[in-house]
This record gives sequence, C-alpha cells and structure tokens, in this order.
Amino acid sequence: SVRRTGAKMTADYEELLLMDNCNKEVGLVLSMPSLYQEEGIDLQPSAVSSAFNNMYIFHLVTMAHILQVLLTSSAAGDGEDCPGLLDFSCLFFPLLLRLVPDLSGGSVAQRIKAGIEPFLRCAALFFNCLTGVHPPEELLNASGQVEALCGYLALPLNIFQLFQDYRDVVSPLYPRIRNRLIELPEDYSSLLNKASHFQCPKSTIDERKHPTLCLVCGAMLCSQSSCCLSQLDGEDVGACTAHAAVCGAGVGMFLRIRECEIVLMASRTRGSTYPAPYLDDYGETDPHLGRGNPLHLCSERYRKLNQLWQQHCILEEIARSLEVVNVMFAFEWQLV
Repeated sequence: SVRRTGAKMTADYEELLLMDNCNKEVGLVLSMPSLYQEEGIDLQPSAVSSAFNNMYIFHLVTMAHILQVLLTSSAAGDGEDCPGLLDFSCLFFPLLLRLVPDLSGGSVAQRIKAGIEPFLRCAALFFNCLTGVHPPEELLNASGQVEALCGYLALPLNIFQLFQDYRDVVSPLYPRIRNRLIELPEDYSSLLNKASHFQCPKSTIDERKHPTLCLVCGAMLCSQSSCCLSQLDGEDVGACTAHAAVCGAGVGMFLRIRECEIVLMASRTRGSTYPAPYLDDYGETDPHLGRGNPLHLCSERYRKLNQLWQQHCILEEIARSLEVVNVMFAFEWQLV
C-alpha cells in the first residue's frame, strides 16, 4: 500500500498515488493492438510499430512512477546533484513543493534510484516474457542493477532525460483538471422551472413533451419530438442522438426533467434508463414524478454517475441493465 508522510495528500493526486504502475503498464501494452482493429478487420501492427508503442507506453508509465516515488517518500538527506534536473524542476517542482515541502534538488536522484528499482525489475520480467529477449548477466550481480535494468529496458542512464524528451507531452498535463459532469441544482424544482421556460428551437408550438438536459455540456434539448428530428448518416435521429454524436462521439448521458430519469446512450441502438440522482425525504427516487414529493440532489448518487462517465463504463451499465430488465420489444433509441 502507498503511505504518505509529510504534507497532507489532496484528493486531486490520490488517483496517481494509488495507481499500480506495473498493472497499468501490462494492461496498456497488451491492449494496444486492439486499436488497430476496424470493423472486424484484424490489422495487427508490425514488429517495429509494436516496439515503438511499447517503448512509448513504458516511458510514460515510468515517469508516472517517478512522480509517485517522490510524492510518497519521506524526508531524505542530501544527495548528489544529477544532470538533467533542470527540465524536471521546471515541469514538476512547483507541484511537488506544494505536496512535499522538504523536497530539495539534491535528494531527488537518491530518492528515485532507491524507489524505482522494484518497478524496473517487474518491467524487465514482463518484457522478458513478452519479447523473449534474455536479460544481461549484470542483473545477477548484487550491485549496479539499476544501470543494468536501464540498459535492458532502453532507458537513459540519466532518468531525468525522459522528462526532457517528452516535455511537449507532459507539460500541458500538469496541473490537469479532470473533466466532470455539469453541476446540478440542489432542489429539483429549479430544473422544473428551467424546463418550463424552455422553447423548442424548431417549433412554435407551446407543447414541450420531453425537455432533456445533457449532463456533459448542459445543453437543453427537445427529445422524442418530430420537430427536432435530424439526419445523421442518412438516418432520421432524435435530438439526443444527434447531440451525443457531436458532444460525446455517440456516447451521452441525459436527464429527462419531466420524467426524472437518466438516459444512457452508447450508440443509436444501445441505450437504457437509469435512476436520477434526486431523492425525497424518505431516501427514495420518484420516477415520472408520480408521488410529487420534494426532491433534493444526492451527492453520492451523482458522484457514481460522474464516475460511470469518467471511467467509460456507460456501455457496460447499459448491457447490465438489459440483462436485469427483460424487454420484449426493441425500443428505438435513435429517436430519443
């Protein structure tokens, strides 16, 4: 387990600190060939492309592990200065000093050398099984294993050279703000008032059956209405389907305000409903507002919805709901 000493760990960096870098590396390397498959055609990458992809993934995961080592290590004594600290300092020292106030440039190399060796040994075992390339005999010696591991894994002996080589890749990412769903009001009546003032952009008729809120960008749509049908690849689709194609590459999460339910969409033909994150005073949802009790936002339920969207699990949730609910007829989700 990862333990943090010194400055208090903030929630923004908890995911980085608790990440299993070895598991992340294995998953990324083994799943990379799936990106070359298109419409059932298996286009396996060449040996050269695979080697470059694996090296690129390994370098990025190694940089993440270096940050993890620094953020989870306690105060250390002075160490020797290491060439290449300048680029690393410009990129990450403002972040690290806020979390590790006792960090100094002289102790960086000592901390990393002590903390990165177990990760490199796991990586060497993995790539030995993956490529069949035997490790050098220097790894049998008790000393100098970090240098031998770097040579076997095609890492520069000056580990900070990675941050200089990938400066353009990592510099825009830190500090990084994670995408989140929009903020919802505490009282559900605020959404009902917003829906009552919504005007369909393509119809002058006052009747509005299903005003729907996109939880990704906050757009209000007129769903399941013939007035807002549009063409998408030669097929008539509803407002939510057309919006999801632009807003989320076909994946969407919508709140049907007057029905008080969530609509999950993964494609034109895949969708399901999900309970809205609003509860009454008894802790129960009110689908279709049948009881009419005052509803208030449940932060825990909305956090789970946000996590569902961030982790790209909408399709899995749709498949799970279809297994539980046995629908006897096919619903035309493309018209939503």
